[in-house]
Amino acid sequence: MLQVDGLKKQFHHLEVLKGINMTILPGQVVGIIGASGSGKSTLLRCLNLLEIPDAGHFRFGTLDFDMTRVKKEEIMKVRRATAMVFQQFNLFKYKTALENVMEGLLVVQKKNKAEAKEQAEHYLAKVGLSYRMGHYPSQLSGGQQQRVAIARAMALRPEIILFDEPTSALDPEMVGEVLRVIQDVAKEGNTLIIVSHELTFINDIAHHVIFIDDGVILEEGSPRDIFFSPKQERTKQFVSLVSLHDYMI
Repeated sequence: MLQVDGLKKQFHHLEVLKGINMTILPGQVVGIIGASGSGKSTLLRCLNLLEIPDAGHFRFGTLDFDMTRVKKEEIMKVRRATAMVFQQFNLFKYKTALENVMEGLLVVQKKNKAEAKEQAEHYLAKVGLSYRMGHYPSQLSGGQQQRVAIARAMALRPEIILFDEPTSALDPEMVGEVLRVIQDVAKEGNTLIIVSHELTFINDIAHHVIFIDDGVILEEGSPRDIFFSPKQERTKQFVSLVSLHDYMI
């Protein structure tokens, strides 16, 4: 279980997160929605300590610490237990798809090359890219690059996978293939936290939805609660702007 209490983050004079309290249960798929600039991506980066919060308490497995006094070894433990899938893929451009997935296994988990290769091949096959293992990022479509990034995250076998707008950099026709892969990852019982503007997808996949507005959790609940029976006026306004529609997966 991951639990944060009173999480705050400020950049210069801009207070981005104003006191976030949230609990993520094992096997849960949590969708985080909200307008651009509301603090969603900053929250994800704070959860795996790519950004160190200015305030907050953090509990994750056996870890229990004040986020303002977090130690280097605690940061490393959190990052080893989580994996992030970014908007822009963040692949090494001079490494093949296979080498990109192997990298974390070799460098972070210290696996031998044969074991890392076998594991990387397994996860690339799971995202449908067995036939692209030897290709470089420049030889792959955006959707294929994001699928490599998802395979890379899965190969690390983290306790939680964080998705930061995984389809925002994709052409519309490529969105479906990536959403389909994420849906498959969720079906395997993985714990996922997904920031996305694909509200239909969040409605279909999430167990719990969090609506963030201006750095605070304004409302949270089941997809039905948030998308069809929101209580807060701001939530009603936000979801009314986006009609839930069928997407191709």
